[in-house]
Amino acid sequence: MERYFWHLSGPQADGLACVLCGADYLKMRIPSVEVGKVPETEAPVYACADPCAEKIAAAADQMAREMREAAAEVGANWDADSDADDGHLGADGHFGHLLRDLRALSGTEALLAVTDDMPSIRYLLGLTSRHAEAAMIRAKALLERTADSADGDG
Repeated sequence: MERYFWHLSGPQADGLACVLCGADYLKMRIPSVEVGKVPETEAPVYACADPCAEKIAAAADQMAREMREAAAEVGANWDADSDADDGHLGADGHFGHLLRDLRALSGTEALLAVTDDMPSIRYLLGLTSRHAEAAMIRAKALLERTADSADGDG
């Protein structure tokens, strides 16, 4: 499982208690399932099979739906930006998004240089990965779009 749980008690982080309701598995015989890991140690954590694991799964499903909706919205905006640019490089459209990605990368670089908190570092690395990939895709799209005008000028 790649889902991480933060701010756990000792027993929860050791897999001895439910990460959601805190039920003590040493005192009560409750069926449990692995639902993720502790970020610092990568140790597995558990939740009561019913109802806690179901609640965690429902929350994950909701998050996945929201991500799909956001991705569809970004895709629609990407296409709209392509039509709106009309071949000009300005602060709007792909070029503006590229500049925002580059600013985010600069900010994460500055934060990574001064933090030693592992959960923060992992978050910043994820942020860096997303913005670096988006910047690469946008830069390639802009290179392709500007290649025709550059060939005609030379």
